[in-house]
Amino acid sequence: MTHPTWQLDLDAGALILTPCPGTKEADLDASLAQLKEQGVEAIVTALDDAELASKDVAALGEKAQALGMQWFQIEIEDDCAPGAEFAAKWQDASPALHSVVDNGGKVAMHCMGGSGRTGLFAAHLLLEKKWPLEKIVQEVQALRPGAFTKPVQVDYIQSVAK
Repeated sequence: MTHPTWQLDLDAGALILTPCPGTKEADLDASLAQLKEQGVEAIVTALDDAELASKDVAALGEKAQALGMQWFQIEIEDDCAPGAEFAAKWQDASPALHSVVDNGGKVAMHCMGGSGRTGLFAAHLLLEKKWPLEKIVQEVQALRPGAFTKPVQVDYIQSVAK
């Protein structure tokens, strides 16, 4: 069994949009090994510790790092817009994420299902790459139709794009 992933190609590198590793058909170890094989060099997690623990994948960060991938936990509450803590954590992680894709690597981004919060991660990185928001929404929704469907998240990303 394989873990489901959707790839969004950039000028260099790519974003891999995915549900939480270890919560679909493949277990955590198999999911992470697969992401590594796909060229993923960094993983960004929207889930908080309680959400990870609820799915028995609390070891995700540790295991990802053991495989040589960078791991960033930047929590976004489900169906909510990110707050100030998110902004600070994103700013810390952003240079490393850009470095991965600019050098042709891949960054995996996930929440629980791989749509809502995952879409916000993708939008942040692509806005920093100067993509127009309209194109971002189109490209991400082509892969994950559930992205950008929550009004609060749409309002949030529009305000970031301004």
